[in-house]
Amino acid sequence: MAGIVSCQTPETLAPIQEDARQIKLPDVPVPVSAPDAEVVTLGLGTENQEQWEHFLNQLIVRNVTSPDLYPVRPSAKNNNGKSVIVVPGGGYAFVSVENEGFPVAQRLAEEGYTAFVLKYRTRETPRSPSEFLDQMAKQFANLGKQDRKPYHPAIEDLGTAIRYVSESCPEYDCTSGKVSLIGFSAGGMSVMKALENGASGTFIDKAALIYPPMSQSIESDLTIPIFLAIASDDPLFEQGGFSLPKVLSEMAGSLEFHLYSRGGHGFGTLRKGTTSAAWLEQYILWLAADN
Repeated sequence: MAGIVSCQTPETLAPIQEDARQIKLPDVPVPVSAPDAEVVTLGLGTENQEQWEHFLNQLIVRNVTSPDLYPVRPSAKNNNGKSVIVVPGGGYAFVSVENEGFPVAQRLAEEGYTAFVLKYRTRETPRSPSEFLDQMAKQFANLGKQDRKPYHPAIEDLGTAIRYVSESCPEYDCTSGKVSLIGFSAGGMSVMKALENGASGTFIDKAALIYPPMSQSIESDLTIPIFLAIASDDPLFEQGGFSLPKVLSEMAGSLEFHLYSRGGHGFGTLRKGTTSAAWLEQYILWLAADN
């Protein structure tokens, strides 16, 4: 494990563009390196091929072949003894570590939680930024038009992360045997699969799904509280409607469901200007409540 230093991500990036099909490649693509942060390697994987770069005006990492966890710790006096694994989205083509990763973890740490950002294995994408851009434009254009398929290496990495955090919590001054999850988009699908795989009864305390695939369900009996948030103009909501919240309301220990009128897909922490921007504070209130 590397030494403990503060997580640093860019703070001056512009908001995400609303229509991914109209995105333009920056004049000079600027490759970047991993943030200077504490890191826990979850598996050796193959030779490291990952690319850290700016895409849609945010920091991402893609072509990930070895999963890692980035712990973000609360101050000693603020530590509440609870842990949360943050699982960013990216369609399993990249990991959205800025929009859906480090800022979420840092906000959780401010509230006393020990947060862990998961950088999971992704599908292979073109090394060229322009070719990657073309591939993503096609993928985003099909959003909500076909069922999304899980990527099992990423789901396996989440399972490994859950076991690590649950077993290693004493090292981070948090409680063993319990961990909460929050997943975004494809990361939400991974969380749903983790719940299906039986981890809920053993390790998972609470789970949050932020704009996950709404046309899919969880084939498992849940007894834990679930938080679900999505915008009505998200293609994934237009595709699945109320089918997922209906299933969750019938099976989960309790369900908190936020449907925002606007926000599109991937509103995360960078996109402002609609009521969906309130999701993080609403989630924190829910996480702290006795559900």
